[in-house]
Amino acid sequence: MDAKELVERVVHQKAEGQTVEVKAAKSGAPKVYDTLSSFSNQQDGGDIVFGMDERDNFKVVGVYDVQALQREIVDQGKEMTPEVHPTFETYEAPAGTVVVAHVSGMPMGRRPVYRTTSGITKGAYVRSGDQDLHMGPAELYEIEAFKDGLRDDVSVPSISERDMLDPDKVADFVIRAKDDRPNLARRDAEKVLDLLGVQRDGKPTLAGLMTLADYPQQALPNLCVTAIAVSGTRIGQDDSGERFIDNKRFEGTIEEMVEAAIAFIKRNTRTRSVIRGMRREDIPEYPEKAVREIVVNSLMHRDYGPYSNGTPTRLVIFSNRLECWNPGGIYGGQSIDNLGYVNIQTRNPTLVSILEIQGVAENRHSGIPLIREEMRRAGLRPPVFVDRRGSFSVTLYNEPEVKSARNRGGRRKVSEEELLEFCSVPRSRGEIASHFGINTAYASRHYINPLVGRELLLMTMPEKPQSKDQRFVTAR
Repeated sequence: MDAKELVERVVHQKAEGQTVEVKAAKSGAPKVYDTLSSFSNQQDGGDIVFGMDERDNFKVVGVYDVQALQREIVDQGKEMTPEVHPTFETYEAPAGTVVVAHVSGMPMGRRPVYRTTSGITKGAYVRSGDQDLHMGPAELYEIEAFKDGLRDDVSVPSISERDMLDPDKVADFVIRAKDDRPNLARRDAEKVLDLLGVQRDGKPTLAGLMTLADYPQQALPNLCVTAIAVSGTRIGQDDSGERFIDNKRFEGTIEEMVEAAIAFIKRNTRTRSVIRGMRREDIPEYPEKAVREIVVNSLMHRDYGPYSNGTPTRLVIFSNRLECWNPGGIYGGQSIDNLGYVNIQTRNPTLVSILEIQGVAENRHSGIPLIREEMRRAGLRPPVFVDRRGSFSVTLYNEPEVKSARNRGGRRKVSEEELLEFCSVPRSRGEIASHFGINTAYASRHYINPLVGRELLLMTMPEKPQSKDQRFVTAR
């Protein structure tokens, strides 16, 4: 997208976004260290648009001096570690010259990018919607772990002991391993466990405990799955005062938690029967293969690092969707757009290898395509994958593909329930528009403003309705 197209899009949408920041620069060069950092710390980078006034409805106002502005931004880039080298493009709009600084995303190995004088903890930022936010300890740890080759799945918990492993599970695993990996056939059992990362120096690793322990939560109490089912599209009390239809916590090995979670989903979702010829076929609300894949992936690829191993994987069943959340974003800093299309490095290779031998999972990068295909074959909406600030979620909808849900102008129709569910956490206008594939002005006029008027949506900053920091949250 060239500068002219970018300016026209911002004017049309009246919003910034994950890769767009707007600065007036009418009377001087603004400080953009935070945005240089946040754009550099995401794969897609971003564009800083100078010469548009967000406070004046994103009006084009022009910059004070094209050359001076570019020199100042270049100098700010030199104050970053590592240095940031934006490229520039200008657009001669009728109201003045707009300058766009293109900031490339740094590879994971060169992150975090931060303002040198502020240091890593205070000068490193991450982009969230249209905001630049300080990187948290978990995000910084993930980058450093990636750069240093740290592997949390082969760490040894402090209270780990050999007798925590279940003898029957171990014996079965060794037989499977020798059958699956011919080079292990002549090794004794203890050597097999050593070579496959089940144990180190005679003590079980995190991967070993999570797959072969009698009770993994003895050493890792919060590495479990929590699951709830609610009657509507939001978490809250129903007419009878009940918050949940069902509420469970699943413990045990990964294999045991997967089976328990799938049984919970089956118990709390519908099944319809279809007669095909002389046979009756039961059709689950969500494709079984897709459900298994999202549960397995959430436990196999989650972050098991020190800032995340106190956090369970979460399942929530709503009336219109199934959500699965786990700590740990896409490993290696890749974009959500790469899922299922490029081979992404594995966060927990030892854990994955053990699960492969057990027959619980595979690591062929086929999981995401399988989920998409299963939902398509079932005639349901495509799955929604979200990678946000060190966490990952998958949402499966039980609604039909939305291709026909369009108004006469070709825009997608958005139900009130959808929008209110999405705004269960505060969202900006741009985030709402982007999520539903409509422009910001249309979203504000037809959806946000009417719901605010009816007090179904609340503004987080009611005293500043047009603020760039304004967010909208569902009324409780």
